[in-house]
Amino acid sequence: MRIFADYHTHTTYSDGKGSIEDNVKAAIDAGLNEIGISDHGFSHMFYGIKRSDRNEIKSEIKRLRNKYPNITIYDSIEANILGPSGKIDLKESEISDFDKVLCGYHFGSAPKSLSDVYMHLVNNIYRLTGLLKKTAVKLNTKALVNAVRKNNIDILVHPGDKGPVNIVPIAKECEKKKVIMEINERHTYLTEEQLIEIKDMNLNFVISSDAHIPSRVGKVPSCMYRVEKSGLNKNKIINLRR
Repeated sequence: MRIFADYHTHTTYSDGKGSIEDNVKAAIDAGLNEIGISDHGFSHMFYGIKRSDRNEIKSEIKRLRNKYPNITIYDSIEANILGPSGKIDLKESEISDFDKVLCGYHFGSAPKSLSDVYMHLVNNIYRLTGLLKKTAVKLNTKALVNAVRKNNIDILVHPGDKGPVNIVPIAKECEKKKVIMEINERHTYLTEEQLIEIKDMNLNFVISSDAHIPSRVGKVPSCMYRVEKSGLNKNKIINLRR
């Protein structure tokens, strides 16, 4: 069981350790047909790409498409869910600038409202103390459901990793909007337990490395293990080599 595409990788434009070309070459070495360059969205306070970098990134990807014609390179982004409203750090007019829009919640996203600050606070209290779990689940679930409902995204990444969620209503919204749910190698979400809960729904899934170093591109052993243990129908995984 192998993947032919890795749509979630990071470069030195955010918190990755390799260049775009390093990731492309690693994908070719791993036998992949497709790779996504999906650095962190604009509002990540520590690792977000800059809007001023976009022309440079696009030019580099164009150059690499010409240099490596046997692999498809997607110019993507990992947008940030900012809070319970589901607002993301990507303007509607910017979405068409990317081949794929991945989207997830991260601690480093800059809050835009008091409710965003509150959600960050609750998640960090839960992470450090184990307290406020019910509140965290409610806020995070609402944020992810609203993000899927209100935005034109392609892939929902690592749901539950940065804060606990109720995965079923999130999956139901993904089912309605035909948003792909990610099985992430680096963060181990979706978990085996989450997959068991939602595997019978009419959903599509994608397996991703979330590689931050080129040598991890296309390497997804934990994802494969979770898929096998959960009993997920492999035909629902869009990037699995048949």
